[in-house]
Amino acid sequence: MNSFIQDSAIDLSLDLQQHYAHLLVFPQCYDSFIPAPHLPISALLDFTNLPPFDHSLTVADLHCFFTSEHCVTNDVPADFLDRSLPPLSLSTQLLNTFSQAYHDGVKSVKDPRFLGNLPFWVVQYWHDLGCAIAAKERWSLARDWLSGQRENADTDLAAAIDEVFSSLRVLGWGTTLRGPAAALQVLDLAEFLSSTPMKGRFIDA
Repeated sequence: MNSFIQDSAIDLSLDLQQHYAHLLVFPQCYDSFIPAPHLPISALLDFTNLPPFDHSLTVADLHCFFTSEHCVTNDVPADFLDRSLPPLSLSTQLLNTFSQAYHDGVKSVKDPRFLGNLPFWVVQYWHDLGCAIAAKERWSLARDWLSGQRENADTDLAAAIDEVFSSLRVLGWGTTLRGPAAALQVLDLAEFLSSTPMKGRFIDA
């Protein structure tokens, strides 16, 4: 069994880190399938061709996604873009353990739901696309909450809500805030648009 899932990570030189990063770069032709981070939130919400997460993979063993068999091509199967994705938490784990996995002799990636091996860059693709899908889910909830608040709002509150909706047509979904709130991502603002208690880290920020 591979030993890449360990408590202590290997000490990587800068050259090795750059090499691993290069292995994870996916072909430019796949960029268009991932909403760009600067794309307005409203445009992200209008994206209709994002695949769903397969939450049954949440409990999958990370070892199932790496194999010592070589992948003979840098391309992916014809149905790859139509497949549901591993949850973001899982693709993040795969990305974080990739360098150790490669160090331990892993030669390709494997989706345990399908036959065949996949190139390394699939891990980065899963993660980046997963970030957009997760952001869309959170902003969709925030938009629905805003719409509900708008229904019975007085004039002043309605104007404030309309201003928020206008901001959704400007703010990039994957960008960072500026000024005093520079420690927060735009996505963090979605947490404010709900009836749930505010997290302490936002108050500190």
